[in-house]
Amino acid sequence: KKTAAKRAFDFSTYKTRKIALEVAYCGAAHCGFSSQGAEVSNVRTVEGALFEALKKCRLVDPSKEIFGEPSVEYSRCGRTDRGVSSLGNVVSLKVRSKVGDGEDGDEENEEIDYVGNLNRALPDDVRVLCWYAVPDGFSSRFDCTSRRYEYHFTRVHLACGENGSAHTVSEDILDVERMREACAKLIGTHDFRNFCKMNVKDCHDYTRHINDCSIEQKRVERVTGRFLRETDWVLIIEGSSFLWHMVRCIAAVLFQVGLRADKPDIIDELLDLKKMPRKPLYAMAPEHSLVLVGCKYDDSIINPDKRRVSEDARQGLEMHALAAARMHRLKARLWEEIGARAHVVKGTCVDDELKRSREFTRGLLSSTYYGTAAGEPKGE
Repeated sequence: KKTAAKRAFDFSTYKTRKIALEVAYCGAAHCGFSSQGAEVSNVRTVEGALFEALKKCRLVDPSKEIFGEPSVEYSRCGRTDRGVSSLGNVVSLKVRSKVGDGEDGDEENEEIDYVGNLNRALPDDVRVLCWYAVPDGFSSRFDCTSRRYEYHFTRVHLACGENGSAHTVSEDILDVERMREACAKLIGTHDFRNFCKMNVKDCHDYTRHINDCSIEQKRVERVTGRFLRETDWVLIIEGSSFLWHMVRCIAAVLFQVGLRADKPDIIDELLDLKKMPRKPLYAMAPEHSLVLVGCKYDDSIINPDKRRVSEDARQGLEMHALAAARMHRLKARLWEEIGARAHVVKGTCVDDELKRSREFTRGLLSSTYYGTAAGEPKGE
């Protein structure tokens, strides 16, 4: 029996329009956002997965490359590194359309369901949240007015007592007030070459402007397992643009201030190139706790009222997120129980428990306990 010949897809016969996609992803299993040809060399990246989905859905010409192709006009806002996640990275490009640019019509019903189609083709840890209609010439990178990052960290205390019911160690192992004092020194326009990984080949200007740098508590104290007492905190940094590994370097220095290894004035010294012309040697904070929360643009182009997503796609995204969150909570409970069983109380000495609490806090702030592809703790 003869099979019908597969009809060639002629992308040139379709209308196109410029859109921006808001993309969320868990970066633990990805080698960064930017593809850089990674989809060819079988290195997993967020952008590589997005390109593959765009071609599979025939939203772009599958016979052409996306990055660098003039007819696509592709641009990305944040080039997050390996292990870094995002709640709202933005890319812009020209895609196939039923409506086309500048044409009237009920776009909610007539236009292609970009969000639904792409999410069915994307891996489970990458999701398109919505799309925006943007004008020709719009660049998600150069039209961005500010980017907001959050670095999540935990303060750990240990209970003194065999059943975990006795008082907890009251000393603040991580001094948040000292960290907040240091944060205030980072706001403004500075040369941040001592707070980044140097890239002398591609970067010649290390001056950046920080709009906001603050620390907030995310949740009240909770019991983890039998003996651990934890509180979740977040370092918030917003600026026009950032250098390579800049947020992780800032977080690392702030943690040293919080642990009382350095004074808050260390920020002034690192920003003063006369006192410190070369970056001192220090380890960056782990990547898995860093999240690109969002990117801001002119309200006339991108704002919450201009978000577009079909009801079917919205419901599918919500169900997928709830199912993924439930699975991760189950994993978290498993690890908490393993930690509880591993913890052995040798006595009720407060000094011993205080020492262990310091060790826990320092360990959880170091990259020693992070870094596997799945983002699972790996120990020493």
